[in-house]
Amino acid sequence: MSQLPKKTVTLEEVILEAHIITEEQYEQLRDEIVTSGGAVEKILIDKKLATPREIELAKESIELGIPCISLANWQKDEAATAKMTSSFAFKNRIVPVSLADDVLTVAMCDPLDIMLIDEIRLVTECEVRPLLADRDDIEDAIRRYYGKSATDIISGELRGTAGVTVSEGIETIRDYGLEAETMAHDPTVREAVDQLIIDAVRQNATDIHIEPFVREVKIRYRIDGVLEEQPQPPRHLQWALTSRVKIMADLDIAQKRFPQDGKISRTIESLGNREIDIRVSTVPTQWGESVVLRILDKKAISYGLEHLGMMDDNLKQFHKMIEKPHGIILSTGPTGSGKTTTLYACLKEKNTPDVKIITIEEPVEYDLPGINQIDVNVDLGLTFAVGLRYILRQDPDIVMVGEIRDYEAAEMAIHTALTGHLVFSTLHTNDAASAITRLIDMGVEPFLVASTIEGIVAQRLVRRVCQYCSELYHPDEETLLDLGLSQEEIENLPDDLMIRRHVGCKECRNTGYSGRTGIFEIIPMNENIREMCIKGITSNQIKREAIRTTGMKTLREDGWRKVKAGITTIEEVLRLTTESDYEFEQVEN
Repeated sequence: MSQLPKKTVTLEEVILEAHIITEEQYEQLRDEIVTSGGAVEKILIDKKLATPREIELAKESIELGIPCISLANWQKDEAATAKMTSSFAFKNRIVPVSLADDVLTVAMCDPLDIMLIDEIRLVTECEVRPLLADRDDIEDAIRRYYGKSATDIISGELRGTAGVTVSEGIETIRDYGLEAETMAHDPTVREAVDQLIIDAVRQNATDIHIEPFVREVKIRYRIDGVLEEQPQPPRHLQWALTSRVKIMADLDIAQKRFPQDGKISRTIESLGNREIDIRVSTVPTQWGESVVLRILDKKAISYGLEHLGMMDDNLKQFHKMIEKPHGIILSTGPTGSGKTTTLYACLKEKNTPDVKIITIEEPVEYDLPGINQIDVNVDLGLTFAVGLRYILRQDPDIVMVGEIRDYEAAEMAIHTALTGHLVFSTLHTNDAASAITRLIDMGVEPFLVASTIEGIVAQRLVRRVCQYCSELYHPDEETLLDLGLSQEEIENLPDDLMIRRHVGCKECRNTGYSGRTGIFEIIPMNENIREMCIKGITSNQIKREAIRTTGMKTLREDGWRKVKAGITTIEEVLRLTTESDYEFEQVEN
């Protein structure tokens, strides 16, 4: 094992001794400092040698006079971890790093916590040498050293409570008399499901999928819009996991043949008392119940319009649209494209003491302070259309309808707009122009569509390229042609154009991406487009007119702008848009 960190005085020395950089990188860094005379922090970040979080850790180490350590690449010391139980390490957020001559070196969030150090000394019967470490680093190390992931908990600690045999390729499950409900109350299963949720929230996942198959149970997290497989739990624990989730969501544990929906609310202490709501959906499948937990992080409602990712021209147009005193503003796109987040950002913008806002949603996803929210309840006959009728008696100024999905809801939304209200709603269409023809296809009179719609925004969520590991490169002609650029456009691009491509590092879980942003297609209604609505002209023709008269950027074109700005990659834009999203611009040019 390499030498442990020692007290040092310069930032680069602390970074080296913390195992953030290697000896070779340290020498290169020193040469760069001497040659360029640049600031150490800037060089570390520009050269991708350290992250801002690691630099802050090193600076805190210098301030406290206590060595720090990066645990990402530190190998487990079996003798050290044997001195401390997993529960003690997890409870106190500490990691035993090494053991030598009865001196236990321990990574801690707070190395000045004398009482905790005394407790460690008492528990381990060793002298304690504290090191400063990042909290997330410590939690990751605990999972690596002790197997405190959800899968390791259940596979390691519940082994033997049930058995599995394979006969002619088909898995046969023996439960030895243990019912699923009994196992669901087992402390280890409870801890496993809790850890499953914590792991997902820590990785900024939006959904957890628990899917049973004939020989396995798959657990997948949807992170930045893409499903990522997690380690699989033993197949025989499927029913215990499913039952535990159903108990938490207050669902009927005995009902396995019919879909159910429920809700879980949790405050995660280890993540700074982070409050989350979880929507639970179960559906019966051939090999058991498929369970999806949708994580609703309450911090998402803090987003304003400026955080959605609109370029300046789109943001200016969108602001102008939502300032209308009445009419309908539609947000369109497939499921998971951020439509609700956009509407919530609009409501946040419009929510002032002199304005009354009422929403009707299925379900209410986030509690919006100062806004009256209604949950659709089809069993009681409270649909979007019925709810809108009663909302109008409440004298609102602004109404949000979670989704227009049929003629009745569309008719009431239009009636609400015609009576002097501003209405926000969503619609499932592939682009902005198709929203107009979709309403007409529902049976709404074209002249009503033309007179009430004030603006339409279509959107997708693309992954942001990781700023720590992405590489700059000059795109080749073939790639640009795939994106939809014309030969003339390619020839007019700067010779020194450099865009980013994803690579992968520990900051982005080796995916090359971290976080998401929106790409948008915005149609502000004008007289030409209204006349086209009345005449029943196709969505393609409306799209061309919007490009010609409003300067609308298509989804793919807006994506290309974000590629050039270094926000995302060409691969992401191609993944989420179609060729037709760009070819309209080529027609006009």
